[in-house]
Amino acid sequence: MAWTAANARHIERDHPEREITRDEVTEALNDPDRLESIATRSGVDYHEVLGLTRAGRLLFVVWVDHPDGRFPVHARRAGRKAAGRYYR
Repeated sequence: MAWTAANARHIERDHPEREITRDEVTEALNDPDRLESIATRSGVDYHEVLGLTRAGRLLFVVWVDHPDGRFPVHARRAGRKAAGRYYR
C-alpha cells in the first residue's frame, strides 16, 4: 500500500463526513470477498474495489498502480446499488 501526505489527506481529512481511515481502506482492499474491476481513463487504469471493513462498513475504493504498491485515490461508503452487487 502506498500512502503519501496527499492521498492520506484526501481520504481522511478532505471529506471528514465520510469518516474513513487508512486502516479501513486497507481492510476493504484486503477483504477476501472483495469485488474488483478496472476502468481505464486517459490511459490510466483505475482499480475499483468494493470491500468490507472489520466493522462491517462496505467501502468503494479506487486505487492506481504506484512503484510502492496500491495507491488509493478515492474512498467512500458504497451505495445501495453497489451493496446489492456485493451481497448477491
